[in-house]
Amino acid sequence: MKKLTIFIVGMLVFSALAIANNPPEKPTINGPSSGEAGKEYTFTAVANDPDGDKIFYCFKWGDGNEFCTPYVNSGQQVEAKHTWQEKGTYVVTVTATDEHGAKSEPATLQVSMPHTLSSCRITKPRNGIYVFGIKVFPILGQIVIGDINVEVYATSDIKVVDFLLPMACGCGLKVMHSDSEPPFEWKWNEDYNNSEVLDEKFTQIIVKGYTSAWDEYRDEIMIYKVKI
Repeated sequence: MKKLTIFIVGMLVFSALAIANNPPEKPTINGPSSGEAGKEYTFTAVANDPDGDKIFYCFKWGDGNEFCTPYVNSGQQVEAKHTWQEKGTYVVTVTATDEHGAKSEPATLQVSMPHTLSSCRITKPRNGIYVFGIKVFPILGQIVIGDINVEVYATSDIKVVDFLLPMACGCGLKVMHSDSEPPFEWKWNEDYNNSEVLDEKFTQIIVKGYTSAWDEYRDEIMIYKVKI
């Protein structure tokens, strides 16, 4: 009889504890709402558990993939990264679950990936100080001192790449070089007439890539060019 009483009391205590457990609050999710397919993006989420329990988060990315974190303390922000491979609109869903299995309401964020990474992109010079074609220091932006080999990444459907500079008259662009064989590049080692093109101080490098159907893809960067 005594053992039965202890068992009943234990079950009542266990039931009371189970009933008293509260789920975590609805998470707060932050991250970009648009971007480019094929590029990685970072999202954060945070939620509080009323009972102070440890919680873990699950991110459903809307493309069939899911990521769940380890347990963290209540109120501790977590970070998750994801790359969508296809263009489209996706709904990111995040839930928080405590160590007793109680789950929060889902938080959602709609993310649009209307663009894909450019099929034609300048890779050199890019984010650095270049001295005669050698990157000597990384920076945000481009400083070019002396000659440089301008290099372009292009997908296999790109057949021709034109390299252009702004005209000094402000009336358009001038093709300085055209390359029809990968790797696409332009050896910029010539001092051009300043009355024709902007080839020093603040100027731009523009590239245009063309497919066999003459679809055009474009990229451009601002540089500071120093002649030597």
